[in-house]
Amino acid sequence: EYIGRAYLYWTPHKMVSLSMEYLYEKLDRGEDFTEGTSEVTTHRVPLGINFFHSNGLSFSLKATYWNQEGIFGRINDDFVSVPGDDTFWVVDAALRYRLPKRYGFITVGATNLFDESFQYFETDYNNSQVIPEQFIYSKVTLAIP
Repeated sequence: EYIGRAYLYWTPHKMVSLSMEYLYEKLDRGEDFTEGTSEVTTHRVPLGINFFHSNGLSFSLKATYWNQEGIFGRINDDFVSVPGDDTFWVVDAALRYRLPKRYGFITVGATNLFDESFQYFETDYNNSQVIPEQFIYSKVTLAIP
């Protein structure tokens, strides 16, 4: 496995923050340890913007460009390795309210906001990097003093 990462975070105003990242992952497995694929190269470029207001409201928007190519195993009558690739964008958004006295947050958001369909091979089954369907959520985070 080869992994590389570069990032840039910038706060041009006290109410706005911007982020840009580049993540590179190359997976090259031996024949005995393929788990369905022998070679995968993934490029990921998340671009984000966050707005913060003094009344406790904040909004975040993140668009992530994905490019993945590799040699993937197909199970039909015989196990066959075939080349494949996909390029796509995924947009995530969230609205958050900070509770008084900083006791926590209430968040409403969506991942894969536009329900983009794509073919993606997850290299880490325990930590999914992208959700293949639109997912709308809410959560409450409490910080008890």
